[in-house]
Amino acid sequence: MREIPGIEVYGVTDPKGSLGVVAMNHPSVDNGTLAMELSERGIETRPGLHCAPLAHRTLGTYPGGALRFSVGYFNTREDILSALEALREVLGGRI
Repeated sequence: MREIPGIEVYGVTDPKGSLGVVAMNHPSVDNGTLAMELSERGIETRPGLHCAPLAHRTLGTYPGGALRFSVGYFNTREDILSALEALREVLGGRI
């Protein structure tokens, strides 16, 4: 995800000891709009403040929040690659 131009990923860079949750933003598109466009491609995410406005103040993403991807036990590598490809497609005309 960090390789897609313009994306800012929030949180730790080392996945060891972290959860399968990634929050990101892109300056050219609102995270709610991005979530809707990804949903139309079958990728479900959660935009906004995630019931944690103080956490977003700490991240510097308040008041707009961020777009959150959550990877679970049953997600495959192919699922993740599909999500990244959908993200590239949606952002294609904006990067």
